[in-house]
Amino acid sequence: MGYGDEILLTGIVKKAYARRKRPIAIGRHGKNYLNEVLWGEIFDNNPKIDREPGANAIWVDAIKGNRPYIDYHETATNTEGKVFYRKFRPEPGEIYLSEEEKSKYPQKDFIYIEPNVKGSFGGNKDWGFDRWQEVVKRLPYTFIQGRGRRLDGVEQVDTPTFRDACALLSRATGFVGTDGGLHHAAAAMGKPAVVVWGGLVGPDVLGYDTHINLRGEGVKSCGNHRPCEHCKEALALVTVEMVVDAIETSKLLGNLSQRQTRPVECA
Repeated sequence: MGYGDEILLTGIVKKAYARRKRPIAIGRHGKNYLNEVLWGEIFDNNPKIDREPGANAIWVDAIKGNRPYIDYHETATNTEGKVFYRKFRPEPGEIYLSEEEKSKYPQKDFIYIEPNVKGSFGGNKDWGFDRWQEVVKRLPYTFIQGRGRRLDGVEQVDTPTFRDACALLSRATGFVGTDGGLHHAAAAMGKPAVVVWGGLVGPDVLGYDTHINLRGEGVKSCGNHRPCEHCKEALALVTVEMVVDAIETSKLLGNLSQRQTRPVECA
């Protein structure tokens, strides 16, 4: 599973833990997914996950092959490489960062921006590097980003792991980017966010009410993981002006300093 799915899973575990008042095992038919497959780094330090379930364990099956937002019957019957979605509303997950992880990045006033997207979706989540550059150009605030292609005028901080990226995000006033692992991480840490959505999947399935979700009017989710003109056209409906206005009117700003103040200093 990807980082976003792992964070979604911690939200499901959180709800089950609140009902049952005991750690929850993750798996299927009594088989511990975390031991038999991989212990994802998102689950580190989470006291609500049962790593060694016994005979009376309480199980949650929301793993690969049973993700709660995917209609597997419809997905299995199509031949176009598309995913079909169920009605779903995510519960913000939980990420338990250690004090050592958090202290790696000092507390500063900045917005975490992520212009890069992973390539497993055929480019269908890529809003466009030039558009992100224009957003930064138009606003006087301090932006920083992690690894990847760097925006001009943005501080870049080394984030070797996703947990490092989450630790950096924990120090930010909020997040700006496309839907993915970091927008789920922002929700898990109670951070405001401005999130750009295209035609692959929408905020009606994987978005959070605490975020400003930007999507073109009337866009429908196609679920296409192959390069898709519909997705490109849907992303283009979200303009630079929309993102700039959303940042200016959102809770991301907090007490943000202007860019001409001392640069962010990070490890």
